[in-house]
Amino acid sequence: MIINRRIWLCISLSALFVLTGCWDRAELPEKGFVMGVALDLVKGGKIALNTQVYRPTQGVMTGAKPPETTYMNITTENNTVSRAIRDIPINLGRKTQWSHIRIIIIGEKLARERKILDLLDIFYRDHEPRLTVPVMIGKGKAAQYLKIKPLIENTTSQQLAQSGKSTASNSGKTIFANLLQLGLQLKSEVGNALVPYVYFTDDPPTVTNVAGAAMIKKGKLVGRMDPRQAEDLQMLKGEYKSGMHDIPCPKSSPKSPKFESVEVLNFQSKMKPSILSENSLKARISIKMEVALVELTCSKIMTVEDEKKFTKNVEETIKERLEGMTDWLKHKKFDALELGNKVYKENPHLWKQWKKDWDNRFARTPFDIDVKVRIINSGTVIPKPALKK
Repeated sequence: MIINRRIWLCISLSALFVLTGCWDRAELPEKGFVMGVALDLVKGGKIALNTQVYRPTQGVMTGAKPPETTYMNITTENNTVSRAIRDIPINLGRKTQWSHIRIIIIGEKLARERKILDLLDIFYRDHEPRLTVPVMIGKGKAAQYLKIKPLIENTTSQQLAQSGKSTASNSGKTIFANLLQLGLQLKSEVGNALVPYVYFTDDPPTVTNVAGAAMIKKGKLVGRMDPRQAEDLQMLKGEYKSGMHDIPCPKSSPKSPKFESVEVLNFQSKMKPSILSENSLKARISIKMEVALVELTCSKIMTVEDEKKFTKNVEETIKERLEGMTDWLKHKKFDALELGNKVYKENPHLWKQWKKDWDNRFARTPFDIDVKVRIINSGTVIPKPALKK
């Protein structure tokens, strides 16, 4: 019995010698955790990389003043993004760690002159960055957005990432896009993509707005949608989640219009292309939405007829907005609806004939939009203006 125990002990100790260790580990003090990056085009065609790195707080002694910010910005310039990244330790003194990155912002000038997938190639190839990292286009220089103090988050990068995500889900006034979604859009049959657009308010105090959408075609920035257009587009694509809509009062004056508001609680949208012939296409979009009354300023919904009249006004208002959006997209010859991708799935052979001239064909395509609205909540016991008799 004692011999068996000694044998097992020798075997166990011998096994320790064949176990591998962390020979290539890097200690935490040797790393700089990247929270966000901003890419800009500078003189000589070089790329300026502004990197926001988390500043660790290693305990504050009694009476010592804590640091004003939990992050720092490092700027490097080089011919490529990867070489600019390798130059960061020159200033920081640490190797960068990219697994915690929160946002990538590309300056407007750079996005117009260089293909975006070429700029972001290293983030797709390297094993550290995640494909869930949000991507944005910034008005003017991208670096300026990382220099603003965050309103509520610990870092500006986290602030911008949360703003984009919250705006897309709660109001629909921007379109959320990460590395994976951007790559799928640009590599699709149509090849158009949309990412959030970030800009500053015109009046002080200066704050950042993440609203609207940047339009990318053939890999480069070609224009932008305003926040309301981004909201309408999400409704057309069936990606709309929640938001408020202003409904004009039927008898309000054009000079001094009055509006009422409804909140979308449930939304469904379906788009189907109808291939009529080898040279003819029509698209039908069916929308169903459930809304709650939020503000009533000129309507009373006391009877079934009142509800039908109000519902019809909501349906006509939404339909008019969406028809205006499809007309705008057709005028721009920008298939943001991914209609071409649906045609490809339905008839790949016909799509091969249409693909070269798709922009012009999309501009000629008629859209039939049908909107059905159902009121499920009035907000109060009596569905009329709250303090009116």
